[in-house]
Amino acid sequence: MAKRKHGDSKAVENRNDGIPNGLSGRANQKRKKKKKATKRNQKRLMQKMQRANGLNPREMAEENSTEEKKNVSVEMSKSDISNNLGSKSHDAEDRLDLGNTSVRPKSKLQQAFLSRLAGSRFRELNEDLYTTNSSSAYERFQKNPELFDQYHEGFRTQVKSWPKNPVDVVHKWIISVHKKRAREEKKCKLRIADFGCGDAKLAEKLLQIREEKMISKSAKRRKKNNEVSGDASKSVTCPFKVHSFDLVANGNPNIQPCDMANVPIPDSSVDIGVFVLALMGTNIADFIREAHRVLTPDGKLKIAEVRSRFESGVIGEEESNGKSKGGKGEFTYSKKKSDDSLLNHFLDVMNQLGFNSTKMDKSNKMFLLMEFEKIGKKPDKDATFTAKPCIYKRR
Repeated sequence: MAKRKHGDSKAVENRNDGIPNGLSGRANQKRKKKKKATKRNQKRLMQKMQRANGLNPREMAEENSTEEKKNVSVEMSKSDISNNLGSKSHDAEDRLDLGNTSVRPKSKLQQAFLSRLAGSRFRELNEDLYTTNSSSAYERFQKNPELFDQYHEGFRTQVKSWPKNPVDVVHKWIISVHKKRAREEKKCKLRIADFGCGDAKLAEKLLQIREEKMISKSAKRRKKNNEVSGDASKSVTCPFKVHSFDLVANGNPNIQPCDMANVPIPDSSVDIGVFVLALMGTNIADFIREAHRVLTPDGKLKIAEVRSRFESGVIGEEESNGKSKGGKGEFTYSKKKSDDSLLNHFLDVMNQLGFNSTKMDKSNKMFLLMEFEKIGKKPDKDATFTAKPCIYKRR
């Protein structure tokens, strides 16, 4: 039997998947060169796409290398958060889709960090709005309109967890008021003032509604020459006119930016006033006085607010459930009741400000729905009221 040479045994031992060691090394070199060439081509393609979109490739590369670091230590002041959130909160949406390139989508860690950053910013702005005067809030948001988007981005996240949106409830109520007016043959438009409208979703919903409206004989004669076909005695129009007020418009044509204590419409010019989670600030009485000014003599006011701002839980009497616990006999428990003293105080202040309470809806666990009607009494200039601020827990 022939002996195996020393070189042959070494070649066998260093084989990789049936290929001698020398051949395997050459194949690896080819694969590495091909991989480098692919990366160069991807990088060039990415830079072309960035230049086409007006982006600086060097700045993008620096940003990507920073974002890919796992150990992130961030200590930002309030001003730093304001400056950085506007540019980075929407970064995931603005990523270039280059297929199989080196630009990666944000990791779960980065997405979670940005989500917590946005939530922290919302809680900070929310606390400021509840604990400052409306004129100060208006001045601040006018100087920094990006704060409006930052706040409402966080607010929309909160709304998703609610079982029912109070804007939808108020919208349904306004429709019912309109139908009642239609039965009473009141043909003029229903005029609404939405104080603290946010994204003006209420106006968006109402202004989409279209109804056929009868035209008077004089108006019919004026339209007759301009009509080509159809019934000249009818016109399709929206039965609502909505004034939406908030601190900043940010390009929304339905929003009029202003201080809620000084809205830009004449006296007695609206039929309904609405505050949906909008009694924010330390001068709530000023908002109500302004609503009294702009409402007609028979005007209505609808307020939807968080229950915890007007109520507080107290421990009631102990009750026995008649059941045994661990075979050791009966045990008792304490039943919680709500303290309505602050709510009753608010109703008294509303009366001093020229409004009478007509309905109180406590069916929702999170929100109070209150209806008021304007009375002949002039608002008391010295009346004040401040509800408990709705402040979210800091994490």
